[in-house]
Amino acid sequence: MKLFKTLIIIPLILFAFFVQAQMPVFKVQQAETDQQKEAVKLKKLSIDVQITGNIATTVMTMTFFNNSNRILEGELTFPMPEGVSISRYALDINGKMREAVPVEKAKATEVFESIERRRVDPGLLEKVEGNNFRTRIYPLPANGSRTIIVGYEEELNFNSGNVLRYHLPLDYNQPIENFSLKTTVFESVLKPELGEQPDGSFDLKANGNTYVGEINKTNYQPKNGLTINLPKRNDLPEVQM
Repeated sequence: MKLFKTLIIIPLILFAFFVQAQMPVFKVQQAETDQQKEAVKLKKLSIDVQITGNIATTVMTMTFFNNSNRILEGELTFPMPEGVSISRYALDINGKMREAVPVEKAKATEVFESIERRRVDPGLLEKVEGNNFRTRIYPLPANGSRTIIVGYEEELNFNSGNVLRYHLPLDYNQPIENFSLKTTVFESVLKPELGEQPDGSFDLKANGNTYVGEINKTNYQPKNGLTINLPKRNDLPEVQM
């Protein structure tokens, strides 16, 4: 059996354009038939959200399954919220998650081309047009899966109502076989308010000054995104990023 080795690199591009957060888009590359184009599904999605003060950290673990009898290649485009960059990227290699190493764009291109010449598969996360990040996922084994982790941090701002607002889009166009979402709000004297939630089963429950909400679903398609409003405290420490 052919073994694939991967070096994961992130080129840092020193310019930025900002767009509103949208949904990740996955495309099968070089598909020969319509069946192959639709062969890869998001099988498992695990989202962990942690909010401390005015800083929110979101980590998404995504498992893609190839239900065809052919090895495929996929491309995932991941839009980020305005003013936000990816802070974590990991890809499974031989069953273990490997964290990315950030390097400058020119060096990343050099390493990428050198690895390809040695017939080793490089994992590359790059910033493209707008505030979008793109990565290639290869190989997607026949009747097998690959897992990636994407994480980002963002500074929450107060709106006109003096409320910090966190929003996570969940507009997936098909059911996900295994879906989980956990949200933790640390050190909040005032209870956070849910402006929008995936469905009626999600709620934030108090554990001292910490509020936790969690859902685990099978064959699930969220009806809405997640919006959390945090009323301002006079003693709230603001962290500048």
